[in-house]
Amino acid sequence: MGMKRHQAEDADSVRRVLREGTNLDRRSLFVSAAAFTAVAATPALAQAPATPARRILVKDDSRVLNIGATVRSGNYWNFTTFMTPIEEFYVRNHYPTPRVEDKPVLARETWKLKVHGASVERPFEIGYEDLLKMPSRSIIATMECHGNGRTLFWEQGGFTGQQVGGGNWVMGAVGQAEWQYVPMSAIFARCGVKPDAATVLFWSGVDGNDMGRPMPFADIASRADDIGVCFAMNGNPLTPDHGAPVRIVVPGWGGTASIKWVTEIRITNKRVWTRLNTKGEVYLGPTYSAPEHAADDEFLPGVTAADIKGPMVTWMPPKSTLTVPLVIDKSPSIPANYPLKRGELPKLSAGRQTMRGYAWAPQHGVNTVEYRIDGGPWQRAAIQAPNLGRYTWVRFTFPWDATAGTHVVETRTTDNAGVSQPEQIPLNTLGMANWSIPKFRIEVV
Repeated sequence: MGMKRHQAEDADSVRRVLREGTNLDRRSLFVSAAAFTAVAATPALAQAPATPARRILVKDDSRVLNIGATVRSGNYWNFTTFMTPIEEFYVRNHYPTPRVEDKPVLARETWKLKVHGASVERPFEIGYEDLLKMPSRSIIATMECHGNGRTLFWEQGGFTGQQVGGGNWVMGAVGQAEWQYVPMSAIFARCGVKPDAATVLFWSGVDGNDMGRPMPFADIASRADDIGVCFAMNGNPLTPDHGAPVRIVVPGWGGTASIKWVTEIRITNKRVWTRLNTKGEVYLGPTYSAPEHAADDEFLPGVTAADIKGPMVTWMPPKSTLTVPLVIDKSPSIPANYPLKRGELPKLSAGRQTMRGYAWAPQHGVNTVEYRIDGGPWQRAAIQAPNLGRYTWVRFTFPWDATAGTHVVETRTTDNAGVSQPEQIPLNTLGMANWSIPKFRIEVV
């Protein structure tokens, strides 16, 4: 699909959401900033009555990067803290943030979680206050959108907007928080799980009509204390844009596995296919093969066996970024409030500089971070304390005697399994999980 056609379809979807609400049969509401700007400028919206406009997000978004109608990336070049403040945490919604006034189930006093399914021995429902009385844990973990780093396909991989589609997150669709949750081990103990359990489906029920993410039961059972039903973020109750009152948290996997505004957990003995693991958050490309499926699998409305073309994205790979804005030169779009114009290089003063960045590798944890200048030898960066283990990122620094001129600075993470960021990754048309070595062009003056 050409970029203009893609933007036209997305623009039409935004109009319909603003007019009709979020219960649309849509594969995605991931629109470009250009598409949303076009919608905002249409006479139909410009001449609307003077009633307050429906807000796409609830929180003040002045401290995040506007890359589209329902999505905001982090201003990663301004990151300094180990924990990401809520105001700076990226937002990846598929639809406008659902509001209590439109969806009463989101009020704490009316919210219910239904746990049921063919592989459940003792189905149950639980309200918010009773959920908080269950055994809970907290975990510090990064959360990252599958599309973070998609920009590298365009800027470094040589691919066009026709070959790789999606929003221009640059490097900021990642953040770190303390998540407080009831672990799935406690949920499983309460409901009882039959030996034939194959899939756990986390379902929203209020965020559009297609927002559910299946996970293999074995993947959850293998770390059932780390995955859970989350009700607090950074010590406070969840906010609306981040899933209030309750969401799922799956540390290490791409963010869409951590379904927001969850109302249902269904455990079944079949494989389950939804938009998110067929058309949405999957690797599609010439080097990827369709995953195994069978005739008796369960297909939710809107998807069929013909839609299964590539594997679902699960673990996020090792990555790194400098706290320097990446040059955007070749991308099909540029975020509305990006600090650099197209093709503009960030500037640093000549002389001794301390370069800073973040690195993460949630499957095995960060072992080392390296850097190199202008294609020279790789050198070890200094990792700042704390390094709290596999799910957390680290901050790193290195000195640079910067001389006048244009330079390229690269960073590379190696995890505790010995896996390092590569120079390039194969094409996938949705731009998922690009973990290639980022190249930061910097003008020293």
